[in-house]
Amino acid sequence: MSGLTLVSSNDMSNWGQSQADQRYRYGVQSDAYALLDLIENRFAYAERFPNWIVPVRSELQAQIPYLQGRNDLVRFCQNAFHALFDHHSITEIGLLDDYALVPSFADLWVEKTPSGYQIMDVRRGSPALQAGIRPGTMITSLEGKPIEQAVADFIGYYPYALNDERRAYAARVMAAGRKGWVRRIGLFCDGLHWTVELPTLYHWRLKRDTNLISVRSVSHLGRRFGIMRFNDSLGYNETVQAFDYALNTLSGVDGLVLDLRDTAGGGTALVARGILSRFVSAPTVYQRHELPSDERDFGVRRTWNEEVTPRGWTFNRPVSVISGRWTASMGEGLTVGFDAIGAGTFGTDMARLLGGISNHKLPETDITVKLTTEKLFHVDGTPREQFRPRGYFNYADAPGEDGQDGPMNAALDYLSQH
Repeated sequence: MSGLTLVSSNDMSNWGQSQADQRYRYGVQSDAYALLDLIENRFAYAERFPNWIVPVRSELQAQIPYLQGRNDLVRFCQNAFHALFDHHSITEIGLLDDYALVPSFADLWVEKTPSGYQIMDVRRGSPALQAGIRPGTMITSLEGKPIEQAVADFIGYYPYALNDERRAYAARVMAAGRKGWVRRIGLFCDGLHWTVELPTLYHWRLKRDTNLISVRSVSHLGRRFGIMRFNDSLGYNETVQAFDYALNTLSGVDGLVLDLRDTAGGGTALVARGILSRFVSAPTVYQRHELPSDERDFGVRRTWNEEVTPRGWTFNRPVSVISGRWTASMGEGLTVGFDAIGAGTFGTDMARLLGGISNHKLPETDITVKLTTEKLFHVDGTPREQFRPRGYFNYADAPGEDGQDGPMNAALDYLSQH
């Protein structure tokens, strides 16, 4: 009997738990590798990087052996998407201290300019606008650090992947803040330095109409025009019915303004087609798609055009569309679609979200991620993210220095002339 070792039930239980923990860690780490493979094989914009090599593996692979649980994997996924500096690619679930999603929960649009990190626009109805922040203001610090240091710490030091577009992405994310934090932002404008403390948009409701669409009519230069403002409602199928009802109430107007400046949450192609379908009298191409992975994997390019088909009576009077930095995803698609069918377009650069996303479930943990896998184009071949409205403004959401809404006035002037 001296050769036997007795094992207690507690020891067996601990051993079993240890084995389960080990399997779970293996699953978490396996999914991290699966994410890197997915991004390298399917991300549609590899040409953004030197030699068309997406840097996520070189930047993040060393972290994988230290991932222990689900939250570690979620953070790893978020860091991978930050390395793509693409606001469209995100994780479906988040953590309590996550950075806010841009543009949905951002109220400052920041770009890297030769003079520094400049606020290009301030969101209507937001705490930043209420605090008096104006376009043109420079950001000097974030999270208690000088702006250059804050951005460098966010990105990490990878010389081949540092460029102004990635720096601007980092500054926008940090300026939007973390879910549970108060934002502390250093600013400079007109010779004055100051610091503001602002809640995030997770703790502040934007001041907007609660209806899916705000509808009104105005007189301008002796004619009557309808105005519809979409209240971040392009993701709701009910918006099509609300739009039909609104259009019927405006059936006698001389022209129509569609205000898409509050569509930061994007939407669905069904809603976009439902809206566009009331403005065409025959099947009409409104955007072009490309799937780069087919050409990369098989050497065969895959592209296709998407059409919209007439529905109901056709609104055949002049149309203007207004867009801005918080016009995102399907809001951008609607803008380029209306431009393609001949509407007047006014505003500034849009959110520039890359292409079209698809959902992917990581096999071991069932965490879903959204990755940009398609490229989208205006029918004239312009990449959607590079589209600029024909009536261009430096900013479109914040009111002008005279208190006027410049893009709206230009849109109404356009209708008066057509």
